Amino acid sequence: MNKILELVPISSLRHQQNQILDKIIDQPVILTQHGRARAVLVDPDQWNQLIKELEDLQDALDAIEAAEEPVTLFTDYLAERGDLVPVSSQYSG
Repeated sequence: MNKILELVPISSLRHQQNQILDKIIDQPVILTQHGRARAVLVDPDQWNQLIKELEDLQDALDAIEAAEEPVTLFTDYLAERGDLVPVSSQYSG
């Protein structure tokens, strides 16, 4: 869902800080300077939620990438190294 964020001149922050801080409870506010976006004010709870979701997405992406890596059997690994590969997994005790 794309919301159109409110643009607020940074000069308004000094005189309307309470109203602007009330607005960020519902959605972020973009502060502008000379007509250009300079900063975004975000409610701390919303910020923390965004960071948590970003970390969760990164963890999921890392898991997907790890699952795509080729798997080498231990016996193949030993053979590549030139080590002896055990013929049987049974031990004679």
